[in-house]
Amino acid sequence: MSISVQDTIKAIRDMIPIIDPDEDYLTIAAAEEQMTITEGERRADLEEAQSKVRSLTRLLDAARISSTRPSTVPSAEAHAATLNELDATRLSLAKAINDAESALASKEAELARLKEELHALEASDSASEHDLDATA
Repeated sequence: MSISVQDTIKAIRDMIPIIDPDEDYLTIAAAEEQMTITEGERRADLEEAQSKVRSLTRLLDAARISSTRPSTVPSAEAHAATLNELDATRLSLAKAINDAESALASKEAELARLKEELHALEASDSASEHDLDATA
């Protein structure tokens, strides 16, 4: 199974007319030129992709910032606590208003009673109710 050296030399000599160094050089030069062009295109595509990634990153950052709760807006828990406090305040104020209205109603009733008593006192003649003695 081994190939003799003489057979190898004969195969190489048979290939000499087929091998053209100028044509091979041109093929290699064309291949190198094509690889250079392809490398430039790939580099341009890579730079374009990196530029798109940078712009999308900026867009993502802007979207992330706009979607977060501003520091001036209270958190959901703080908002709920504020609502609970305001409800409690509203209920206590409603109770205070109700108490004040009942106190006002009782004072108005007392005022009406006192006015009636005053009117009754003004209408009565206290001198006629008593027998006055003119002698001292």
